[in-house]
Amino acid sequence: MKTRFLEDAEGNKSSTRLFCFLLLIFFFVFNILWLFGSSGNGIDGNFLIFNIIVLVGIFAPKYFHKIAEKALDKVNT
Repeated sequence: MKTRFLEDAEGNKSSTRLFCFLLLIFFFVFNILWLFGSSGNGIDGNFLIFNIIVLVGIFAPKYFHKIAEKALDKVNT
């Protein structure tokens, strides 16, 4: 059985993957509009810090969840 992009290893549809994908698309659109918008905002320290915070906010919860699942599996076995 082939696993699709928005499914987990068991074939269940993953809303977390959909959420991350939509946020990443929004993030790229926001960056493009910020850089090439009419106000001519450039890349500065605040822009880079904001990008790092958004990327961590998008992807960290998924991996913390995986780490917690593995830790609980070890405790239960």
